[in-house]
Amino acid sequence: MGIRETKRIARRTAIEDAGLRLFLDDGYDRASVERIAAAVGIARGTFYLYYEDKQALFNALCERLYAPIVGALDATAEALRNAASPQEQQLLFLQMAANLAGLAPTLRPLLMLHFREAHSAGPSGEVVGMWTSRLQERAETILTDARNRGLIRDHDVRTVALAIIGAVERLTWAWLNDESRVYRDTVALELSTVFFRGIHPDES
Repeated sequence: MGIRETKRIARRTAIEDAGLRLFLDDGYDRASVERIAAAVGIARGTFYLYYEDKQALFNALCERLYAPIVGALDATAEALRNAASPQEQQLLFLQMAANLAGLAPTLRPLLMLHFREAHSAGPSGEVVGMWTSRLQERAETILTDARNRGLIRDHDVRTVALAIIGAVERLTWAWLNDESRVYRDTVALELSTVFFRGIHPDES
């Protein structure tokens, strides 16, 4: 990689870092291109060499946050298609929980952005909502496949998927805010176990 490309990557990273700080501190609506550029120490015109507008920068940050999570769910869905028993499936659920928990520390500032803008009425809320819908769809796909193959009980897939995502969000918020007795790895495994036992097929 040449010096020019290295500098370009470093500047793009600096823009994203500054944008993330301002989005978190002031919200999407108040964080302007001018303020982001000033925080990096570049001209406004230089910003536009990297991103079309503030929305494009926000989209890039969301991609960094959600794409690894979607990827982990897709990998789990593929592995679950080959699961031959509820026991094998439970192991895969536990592995998925551990993998997602492992992502959390590196995604921590971006996770805060999720909660900052999740309920916004403007374009930032729409982007977060789009990614959240993708996560919901992945969860429903995993549960539907398992249900159709008799690996879990017959249940309303959408309701269970919403319950799982809601529980994950609440526990993630607790972890981000350093609430007592909330330990990332333990929570991930406990949540996975609780939900799997709840949807496990009857033994009879």
